[in-house]
Amino acid sequence: MAYTKLETITELKDSVKAIENLYKANCINWTGITADTEEYYTEVIADELMSHIGDFSKLKVVTRKSSYYTKSHCKIQIDNCTSNRYEEHFAKRLTGLTLDGLGLILDYQIPLKDTQDDKGLGKFDLISYNQNSKTLFLIELKYEGNSETLLRATLESYTYFNIVDTAKLLSDYSELIGDENGITVKPAVLVTSGCNAYNELLDIKKGFRPYIKALAKGFDMHYFTVECLCQQVVLE
Repeated sequence: MAYTKLETITELKDSVKAIENLYKANCINWTGITADTEEYYTEVIADELMSHIGDFSKLKVVTRKSSYYTKSHCKIQIDNCTSNRYEEHFAKRLTGLTLDGLGLILDYQIPLKDTQDDKGLGKFDLISYNQNSKTLFLIELKYEGNSETLLRATLESYTYFNIVDTAKLLSDYSELIGDENGITVKPAVLVTSGCNAYNELLDIKKGFRPYIKALAKGFDMHYFTVECLCQQVVLE
């Protein structure tokens, strides 16, 4: 079913009332174009969201009493033959590697919840530290075969970025990053070829999807791709 531009905006207005769950809304994952104006649904939505950027900073910060850092992750064994959790396995394989721009991948599946009452909160797929720029990246990963939009990945990363207690996060990872003073924490999206978000990111590089690009700049979102090497996609 194709939606008009007005129908798309109306759907967004209903969803944006609960900004913490916006990235889960059905319309955020719509692909294709509007029935009347032939604009990408995600472009219409990104344009509308420009006036809501400040709403994300009003999200309630959840401080996790337990450590964000799960030390047992460094001992994990991966059986790629008996499970179809490819994205999680890929995240595990990246942990401990140094990728251009992102720096050292410190950990995977970083929980946001403090208690079971914190319903709806997920996990950061990866966390990395670039020692040269003194930047800690909180990363949403989209792997080959994933059909979700780049808009969803962007909103999910930025939502979690505003919910996490960054001071506690830096403290919990201090044994891996050293002195946390002067370190900047930033949201990021890492995509691999073969997923929908990767293709949409290529569109941005080609000059398409200007509203997603503008929204990402408003979020100070950082995009990276993994092909044979990790590359940062700079939104000029």
